[in-house]
Amino acid sequence: MIAYPILAQVGSTSLYAPKSSTSSDTIVIGLIVAVVALILFAVIRNQTGASPHSSFNKSAFRRAAREAGLSEDELRFLEEYARVLGVSNPDFTFRNPQRLDAFFKDAFKQIEKTASSEADADDRKARLFAARESLTRASAKGGGVSSTRQLGRGVPLTFIAPGEESYPSVVLAVEPSGLAVEPATDSYGEALRFRRGTKLSCFFYAKGHQGYQFASRVIGWEKMGGKDAMVIAHSEDVSALPARKHARREMRASCTFYRVAVSTAMAKGKKGKAKVENIPYLGTITDISAGGIGIQCANPLAAGEYAKIVFNTGGQDQAAFAKVLRTNKAKMGGVMHLQFVKISRQGLNAVLSYVYGYAE
Repeated sequence: MIAYPILAQVGSTSLYAPKSSTSSDTIVIGLIVAVVALILFAVIRNQTGASPHSSFNKSAFRRAAREAGLSEDELRFLEEYARVLGVSNPDFTFRNPQRLDAFFKDAFKQIEKTASSEADADDRKARLFAARESLTRASAKGGGVSSTRQLGRGVPLTFIAPGEESYPSVVLAVEPSGLAVEPATDSYGEALRFRRGTKLSCFFYAKGHQGYQFASRVIGWEKMGGKDAMVIAHSEDVSALPARKHARREMRASCTFYRVAVSTAMAKGKKGKAKVENIPYLGTITDISAGGIGIQCANPLAAGEYAKIVFNTGGQDQAAFAKVLRTNKAKMGGVMHLQFVKISRQGLNAVLSYVYGYAE
């Protein structure tokens, strides 16, 4: 009689145990499925570059692109990448320089990942940079700098001292009395201490790659971080230079150039012969753009002469033919400003990749 309740209890326990185990297994399996689904979703999102919460609006993107200054062909080309990258707020993208550059950089990477061939990649990059250059020219027309007090630390500038010698520099600090700038140096790396009152012609480039110029004078010297800094007077009469057709970027990299002898017909813009002389000259690139290049060297060519330039902006060597527009004298030689007259599409893409920093 006593055995029955005990058997009943044992039987009851054995009957409920399998049911509890099945319920736990179901929960675990459900969690695993959810985790796998989230992982797959993240992978797909990374491959497409799209945001899961963004909704691309075709008409909004086209309207914002037109207002920013893009042509119909340019905006239709960019539309493809805006859709893939999930651009949900095109107005903000085109108004914000950092966001705009991020969009173009992502599009550049998409081209490298999805292009069917190297030629296709070069063609698409060329179209991408054409659109970016259009936006650069459009942005240069608006806004402006009227006073040196609007400058910030780290802005590169160039000043020309008496004697027409040109010196690259950078703003170290914006003080109430003037701009503290990095001084020019001699061949031994020592600061050239211009006297107080020395008149200077200064040039710099602001956002949108718009160039400006102003006149100033040396008002003193001070120590900054243990080094000499030259202080120049503020100017409230900063004037804009004619807008550049292409964005440019400062650069310090070695290059090689060769003088090109051209016939009289070619010099006049007609068909003629050109011969590259087999004598290499070394130089240092000071700035570069899609339109040309600045080279500091010991033996600059004269204005009107032609040169073949071999340079590298990161990656493989590129070559281009250019015409010397002018030469600014320097302590050791001078700085040549050359305009590209012949450069490959691949070379031009390499230049613009460096200018905008998309390949970094």
